Amino acid sequence: MTIPGPAPTACVRPVVIDPAARRFLLLPNPAVHPATWSVPTHPIRPGESFRHAAARHLRCELHLPALRIAPVAGRLPASGERQHEEYFVLVAPTGRAWPCDVCVLLAPGARWWATVELRHEGVLVEPEVLLDLMDGYWEGWLPDGVVSLE
Repeated sequence: MTIPGPAPTACVRPVVIDPAARRFLLLPNPAVHPATWSVPTHPIRPGESFRHAAARHLRCELHLPALRIAPVAGRLPASGERQHEEYFVLVAPTGRAWPCDVCVLLAPGARWWATVELRHEGVLVEPEVLLDLMDGYWEGWLPDGVVSLE
């Protein structure tokens, strides 16, 4: 008999990026209406860092090739509709580009987007502050470390 562990207190949301093209992968989120694009959410195990949880998920569960987690991360605290703290980590290939089609590995319907494209087309993204995090990263005005996304 397996005894369930404690409910996770935090989740990691890995953002797969293509630095050369300044774009990132988003998934259609059918649970949200109207149509919204998002990044996956994965629980962080007790005692595990959010960076390790992201690497574990992407490498062990999705079998992505060698990756590098950027030193910039975003944090959304638990509040109202968010039951857990959420950490956004930016994940890039170790080389110049991803050596395989990461869209297929990430999820059906995953698509590369640029923030300017999302804003120009009025595409809904969850959470909305993800676009600001990405612009800050691309433009270099975010410091290394965890940035509050409140």
